[in-house]
Amino acid sequence: MPFAYSPARVTPPIIGGQGDFTYQYDAGKLQPPPGASIVNAHGLVTDAAGNIILAYENDGKSDFNCLIRWAPDGTGAEFLTGGGRALCDGTPHGLTVASENGTEFLYHANNDQKLTKTTLDGTIVWQRTGNFGQDPSLPYRPTWFAVPPASRYIYLCDGYGSNNVYPFDRYTGAWARVTYGGKGGMTEHGKFSTNHGCTYDPRAGMIAVSDRANHRLEYLRFDPASPAGLAYDHTVDMRPGMGGATLPCNLRAYPAQEGRAISPALDGPVAVLDAHDAVVSVVNVSVLLAAEQHKHPHDAIFLANGDMAVATWAPGRLSYWMRLHPPAAPPL
Repeated sequence: MPFAYSPARVTPPIIGGQGDFTYQYDAGKLQPPPGASIVNAHGLVTDAAGNIILAYENDGKSDFNCLIRWAPDGTGAEFLTGGGRALCDGTPHGLTVASENGTEFLYHANNDQKLTKTTLDGTIVWQRTGNFGQDPSLPYRPTWFAVPPASRYIYLCDGYGSNNVYPFDRYTGAWARVTYGGKGGMTEHGKFSTNHGCTYDPRAGMIAVSDRANHRLEYLRFDPASPAGLAYDHTVDMRPGMGGATLPCNLRAYPAQEGRAISPALDGPVAVLDAHDAVVSVVNVSVLLAAEQHKHPHDAIFLANGDMAVATWAPGRLSYWMRLHPPAAPPL
């Protein structure tokens, strides 16, 4: 009987996005270290060396960590254990990295009323738990810190609680006794409905608040010398580029990458924005990686080489996306 050759099945690559901002999923990267139990993957940052750092919620049974670091290429996962359970218990959520006098720090917002500043390995510099002096009648479940580089003050979004923004002293962790924002609908600028993400946008020199249930980014001016200087400036409506039900979770901006920004949406896609915050490409992570249950993009970052990393909530998943550069046009 003659031999019949049957070629091995080749899995087609998973590719998303459009035009110059098309990306291919690399399943071999951003693998967690042995022993990690990522219930929800929440905040992603890169340090000055390009290492990728994730804040996540553990299972509280076999895993009591909450920080993982990868090399810039998405390999070599390791736990960062300096904070121990004092940092990791509860629901670690937003993560922000900032350089202060040549030293890098992480700012953590934990939904279970815990605010922490740490070194890059998680060692605690200061921590504030429970009510910090604000109106005790208001709900309080903090989500993210914005950390402007030229300001003594950092700004906490209470995204699952009061919808307020609270300024804190970055060196002591003390609340500045100023409150901004509160609950508001789509016609009320400077008020929010789930002010989930807070970030400093270096392109505008302002704080960008991801006003999730209002489908927009709200930009706030601030005064580096005074915690009372928050003021509404302008809005970026995410619905035209992302659809009327879009739920933007956060914004990360990259002046060195032609001013682009990236914004994950809890409803499934990740948007690439140009320097003017227009959507130029959409990677439908929840559709493309449905088999692996990458359901709800929660944070996303660009890497120095132009690739992207995405963290998803419930269940916690990580994905690495390699940017595909179009071939150069032939010479005329």
